[in-house]
Amino acid sequence: MCPLCREHDGKRCELIEQPDGRIVCGCGLHAWPNSGALEETCRRMSLTSTRQVHDWTQSY
Repeated sequence: MCPLCREHDGKRCELIEQPDGRIVCGCGLHAWPNSGALEETCRRMSLTSTRQVHDWTQSY
């Protein structure tokens, strides 16, 4: 499922890998040059919002 898309007409947007290694969203709105770029997008989206307190990084 595309991490950037919402459901379209009740269907999830699937990711399609092209023969050249490029990964494209099923609706065609999003694309990544390779799987590493897609993983980085997912990693960045999983991070917390800016200006939030990060208790787990504080040393006591």
